[in-house]
Amino acid sequence: MADEEKLADILDEISDEEFTTFKWHLKKETWNGIDPIKPTKLQRAERLELVDLMVQKYQLDGAATVMANMMKKLSRNDLVKMLTDTGSVAKAPAPAPAASSASPGDSVNKLTSVRGQLVSKISAAVLQQLLDTMLEKRILNDSEMEFGNLNKSDKARQVVDMVRNKGPRASSALIAALCEVDPCLAEELKLQ
Repeated sequence: MADEEKLADILDEISDEEFTTFKWHLKKETWNGIDPIKPTKLQRAERLELVDLMVQKYQLDGAATVMANMMKKLSRNDLVKMLTDTGSVAKAPAPAPAASSASPGDSVNKLTSVRGQLVSKISAAVLQQLLDTMLEKRILNDSEMEFGNLNKSDKARQVVDMVRNKGPRASSALIAALCEVDPCLAEELKLQ
């Protein structure tokens, strides 16, 4: 199984010129229906940041598989073998997370489309679990967790709007958390 440290070690094995070529190929790499990492993010990314971007985009096993594909394009079969020997490369593409099965903006649109139903149907306990998860994942910060005397519906509305405004990654994280915390509601809202 791959880990982020192993992926970072493999990137350390390539030259600066190969790293530049790696990023050039990566900006065009669609894997398992997931769009490529945005060129603006890749342009400034150093090796460790690139591993983080890949894991965020493709999840860990997907990042290892994409890295192996990039190493093949660089003719670095020694590094492909290292990834394969450690069991890091998935034999078949892993399924994409439900919230990012199409384009990155879809999670924002999906959250927008179910906002009213989510606000009216979510329980206070589930909302609190979602808030805790968003804080743990650093999607929301401590000051954003202060809602004063808002009722449950207004609090839920504010959370959904804050997360949507933070973009696709934040929206995907909220959807994934809801699917985990309240799979029945997520299914009813067709988020799974």
